[in-house]
Amino acid sequence: MASIINGLFAGRSGIASHGMAISVAGDNISNANTVGFKASRAAFEDIMAGEGILGKQVGSGSQIGSVQTIYEQGTLEFTGRPLDLGISGNGFFILANGFDRTYTRAGDFKIDSAGFITNQNGLAVLGFPTNGSGALEPINVNNIEQSSIATNEVNISGNVNSSSSTVDVGAIPVPGPAIPPVVTYADLNKFTEYSTVIDVFDSLGESHSVSLMFFHTGANEFTVRAYANNEDVDPTASLTVSGYPRFIGEKVLTFGGNGQRSPAFVAGTPDLTMTVDWNNGADQSVTDLNFNPMTQYAAASNILSVSQDGKGIGSVNSISIGQDGRVSALLTNGQTSVIGSIALANFANPEGLLRLGKNELGVSIASGDAIYGKATTGTFGTIKAGTVELSTVDIASEFVRIITLQRGFQASTRIITTINQLLNDVIQLA
Repeated sequence: MASIINGLFAGRSGIASHGMAISVAGDNISNANTVGFKASRAAFEDIMAGEGILGKQVGSGSQIGSVQTIYEQGTLEFTGRPLDLGISGNGFFILANGFDRTYTRAGDFKIDSAGFITNQNGLAVLGFPTNGSGALEPINVNNIEQSSIATNEVNISGNVNSSSSTVDVGAIPVPGPAIPPVVTYADLNKFTEYSTVIDVFDSLGESHSVSLMFFHTGANEFTVRAYANNEDVDPTASLTVSGYPRFIGEKVLTFGGNGQRSPAFVAGTPDLTMTVDWNNGADQSVTDLNFNPMTQYAAASNILSVSQDGKGIGSVNSISIGQDGRVSALLTNGQTSVIGSIALANFANPEGLLRLGKNELGVSIASGDAIYGKATTGTFGTIKAGTVELSTVDIASEFVRIITLQRGFQASTRIITTINQLLNDVIQLA
């Protein structure tokens, strides 16, 4: 049978449960500025010391049944920093903690001295590298894959001046390997209507300058000749001078009365194929040149654009991360390289994850096993680069909650003092 002593136990349990709830609120408030933090709440439940008799049951106070983490989307704050990543929707970033894996919503990452993407505590962020095994691995921004190093194709567009003076093609000097060289670039320029220089890259990624000279060799006809520097193609043992032209290819462009090429350019059929054996040990270079679109009008000769595939070896200049987690590197040679994709994990019950400190979460029986994948696929959310997810703590709500908890705590202490006075009165009856 319940007695007045039960009230003492109820007061004691009320003090303990309200004190713990105040601690939860305090923990929330102190993490109001913690990136990726999710607010928690204390769930009260009653205590029954025994079954009792129906209609005469008296409880023994309250206790904290659980501390629940409320997983709701936090505000994404724009930072503009490429390695600040916020998740919009479901998912957690995956961290390598030794042989274990931990999880986080805090995406304020950095790059360590070895080139790996890590969190602020140095734990590697896991994903799917482009050249990896397909399993989860750390992502290194220096592991770039360049599919096109050597220049295999160059596309040139522009105009040649139809009103320029013509020259006899037979009068154009022909440079050769004679030592000393007898033909210079200055000699060729005397016959040239227009010239430009392009850089082609060999299989080793070394750049070579190729001069393209346009000679007006007849009505509606321009002869384009390509020249490389002698120090790039002559046998190295015979080099005594440098900076002299060596002929490596020729194309005769013909035009119609409308200023357009005639016959027209045929896609897939290069205008000029330069086959060069560079003297630096690189593989033989085979480079196709296309002059398309190329016109002949009575206007100053000029080149409008030059585009090519291979641009040599480049190093990482900057990185960007897409909504699908794809990490791309912009290289110093102007090319881009996909390094890999940052992976995400999801759980059947995210509220069952264990807090480990340092913004890390661990798997528990309640959470279920991790489900791995990529952003924007399945139930996974999107990754927003240049943002961080703020804490979901509402300070105003927490202080209101503390006020109500304080009242409950004070009332519980008054229960004990009141019952104590009543017991004193009973003792005084003796």
